[in-house]
Amino acid sequence: MSPSTSSSPRRPGWPLVCAVLALALGIALALVVPGIVAEVGPALAAPRSSVSEETPAAAASSSGAVAAEAVAGALHSGLDGAPGTAAAAVTEVGSDFVLAGESAERPMAPASNQKLLSALSIAEHVDPYERLATRVVAGEGSGELTLVAGGDTLLARGEGDPEAVDGHAGLGTLAQRTARALRERSPQAVPGPVSVAVDTSLFTGADTNPAWDPEDLESGEITRVAPIALYSHRVPAADGSDPGGSGRRPKDPAGAVVAEFAQRLGTALDGAEVTVRAASRAPEGAAELARVESAPVHEQSAYMLEHSDNSLAETLARVAAARSGREASVDGVRDLLPATLAEHGIDAAGLRVLDASGMAAGDRVTATTLAQTVRTLVSEPRFGPYGRGLPVAGGTGTLAERFDDAEEGAARGVARAKTGTLLDVIALTGYVQREDGHVLVYSVVLNGVKGHTAEAKDRVDRTVAALARSA
Repeated sequence: MSPSTSSSPRRPGWPLVCAVLALALGIALALVVPGIVAEVGPALAAPRSSVSEETPAAAASSSGAVAAEAVAGALHSGLDGAPGTAAAAVTEVGSDFVLAGESAERPMAPASNQKLLSALSIAEHVDPYERLATRVVAGEGSGELTLVAGGDTLLARGEGDPEAVDGHAGLGTLAQRTARALRERSPQAVPGPVSVAVDTSLFTGADTNPAWDPEDLESGEITRVAPIALYSHRVPAADGSDPGGSGRRPKDPAGAVVAEFAQRLGTALDGAEVTVRAASRAPEGAAELARVESAPVHEQSAYMLEHSDNSLAETLARVAAARSGREASVDGVRDLLPATLAEHGIDAAGLRVLDASGMAAGDRVTATTLAQTVRTLVSEPRFGPYGRGLPVAGGTGTLAERFDDAEEGAARGVARAKTGTLLDVIALTGYVQREDGHVLVYSVVLNGVKGHTAEAKDRVDRTVAALARSA
């Protein structure tokens, strides 16, 4: 996300200010909404003793009703003069009442706000504490191994980092464990040649979505989807680390993983030659030799939202489709997201789902649907672990460089949101804490902003700031 073009000077010590404000948001939201722990990092988590046991509705009603007129005035003043076509909806945590809207039922291209529908679908169908396993099992012949993909696409090239989400499990760790298991089977030496194949049968169908623009695939904005990959489908840097958003995309994500694993297994076997066989399913009932496990899925979902990771959205949505009994495929995801909305009684009028990430230009969703999705994620206690991860305004993730001028200041540290950016789209959906303690859930989507992206971002940010001041 590019920073705002505002010329207003930044205040000194801004990172510290962000941290303090983010902590304030975490404590305030924990008091109002038990389903939310507004977690920026381990050092900024709200104290457990501060969490209220009130239900969201009870907490909201205890401080009086929200004046809809003030909220509507804030929304419309914020959007006045915005480029393109606007759609917006504002509601409150703990209430079904729509406080304000502007073309709220108009289907809009959501860009990465589509990931909110995916996040709810993941939360509904995957246990938040499930860890995705990458396993090595014995093959049919002597020395034959199969690397079984389990949906973890955040693998590290070397040793796993237990404190990380991206790179939590590592191929170096898996190779060492596999070598140890092989030696236990044959204490004197590894019996004969060793070969390894990869089993990617967890996902089915095409590995790219026909709705994606070929230019986005070529540029690496999105990539072929596999159930196993290094660093969310990125080619490691020369030192083996995650290259970040600037990293290249592998042409064959699963092939890159099995090749790296074979090399590391050979090293772990004191230089033995380990070859790669063609991809194939693991033998039924094959004995497991070793495994590594990902960070909990709710942490991966939070990482996906904070960094707006397109590839991770697609893989986690396919994992959720599989858990729901559907195919882990493009079609499975297209069926999963609307079905999840229906399960929660969320208005899906005008919805058109083509993918999980929002990279498909043909996706359509209303501001009402987006706002109701966020309200569900942060209101239902069973989604508590999944209610985290949205970036903090002016502080973290894709919002780190947003809300950076005086007119946007009221939302700094007291709003969280999922961003959405395409050439023609700017969107922001999340929640904001007002001074009176009420938590407003909002969705603001602008379409037709090509050539005016910076102005559109500022207008959306100022709208959220106006909502924060609407008390």
